Amino acid sequence: MLKNAKIIAFFTLISRLFGYIRDFFIASYFGTSVYADMFFIVFRMPNSLRRFLGEGAVNSSVVPVISKLEESKKPKAIWNIIIIFALVLFVVSVLGVIFSKGLIALFAAGFLHSDKLSVMDNMTKLTFPYIFFIGLSVLLMGILNTYNRFSIPAFAPTLLNISIIGSLVFFYSKFTQPVYALCAGVIIGGILQLAISFYDFLKLKLPFEFHFKIEDTTKEIFKLMAATALGGGIFQLSSMVDAFLASFMAYGSFSYISYANRLFQLPFAVFSIALTQSSLVDLSKLKTEEILPKSSHLIKFVSLISVFVTLYFIFFGKDVIKLLFEHGEFSSVSTDNTYYALVFMIFGFFFFSQTKILSNMFYAIKDVKTPLKASIYAAFSSIVFSIILGLVLGFKGLALSMSISGFVNMLVLVFYIKNKMGSLKLSWFVDLSVVIVFVILIFVSLFIRFVDINYILRVVLSAFAYIIVFYPFYRKFSHI
Repeated sequence: MLKNAKIIAFFTLISRLFGYIRDFFIASYFGTSVYADMFFIVFRMPNSLRRFLGEGAVNSSVVPVISKLEESKKPKAIWNIIIIFALVLFVVSVLGVIFSKGLIALFAAGFLHSDKLSVMDNMTKLTFPYIFFIGLSVLLMGILNTYNRFSIPAFAPTLLNISIIGSLVFFYSKFTQPVYALCAGVIIGGILQLAISFYDFLKLKLPFEFHFKIEDTTKEIFKLMAATALGGGIFQLSSMVDAFLASFMAYGSFSYISYANRLFQLPFAVFSIALTQSSLVDLSKLKTEEILPKSSHLIKFVSLISVFVTLYFIFFGKDVIKLLFEHGEFSSVSTDNTYYALVFMIFGFFFFSQTKILSNMFYAIKDVKTPLKASIYAAFSSIVFSIILGLVLGFKGLALSMSISGFVNMLVLVFYIKNKMGSLKLSWFVDLSVVIVFVILIFVSLFIRFVDINYILRVVLSAFAYIIVFYPFYRKFSHI
């Protein structure tokens, strides 16, 4: 299981590093201006639907169903779901372009009466068809995962980041509004992602069967997907509320959250998502009573990783942001505010990471309703706290509400696991090694934090120290 996770983590790390480079260029060209805000909100529109129709719903629905099929029945089932899902995505893409102003009203009503409305509307029309390309790419990812092919699906997002960087560099001065270059990069990147994913899929050499009749397996996948997508949709509703509220705040508010989220997502994708994606295939093949013991080491490993990530960004996050983003149009004020957003957000790293593993345990037995219930509670809490804390703390409140929703999601899943698979004890989350690591890192971080050295050297020294502490404890879990 950990072997596949390493493959995913490696290629995901490459993708996320290019993601940072992408945001470095965006920060340098646009900083935390209104145009940066608009792009991040517009890009969230297809991404929200991607998580609604895509990775969250598709991967957790396709993998358990396809994994259990006989080899002779897989080609027919796989081609059927590809064709039907492509039609669904095409319709969604067309509707998004036609009703672009309706999307703006949902995601960023604060711009409806802005002099930038026409620009944002054009950005929405240019960017939204990305959902078609990325939706199919994610479907192919789920299919490839069932054949234990993880490299290309994990690498594919790199092409999106490279495309956005290239478009910004070469087309920035070619458009009447330079921000359109980012939108062009999104579409080109989506096409490239689909192309490389489909190429890897064709290497499976599955016999092609073309027909529009909906197979029983497709119905089962859509049934699972509907419940999972509903949960993802509810959670994305909270994301929409954040964007909606941020559109009424001072310019830059949504950019602070977006840049902070970039730093949050790097370790989250490299460790948490990699472990989740690789473990689902193996867990889906187990009996119900075998899943909880098999997951215990994953849960502890995620706890260990969470300690490292959370403490590092609390102590050294500001230095990292200054090093990575404070160039060009990205000012010291932008650095400070992005750090505040990151600190409030990083408190939820442990909760979100555990939620990924716990949800997989239910998906493995084709139980999508329980994660759905948890998502509903989490999304509701996120919306409530976004409104309350957003009004009091501004963008900081929006970031904090994300952490609270992660806590609620994890708490609900732990409660339901007791009824389905057995009780989860505290020792399953925090053992002696996690406590030891926490204490060691506190002392190491305080020492480095208060040594009078250049911030760049402090970032390098702290990263090196954390790796030295992490490695021996990582070896403990290398047998997973």
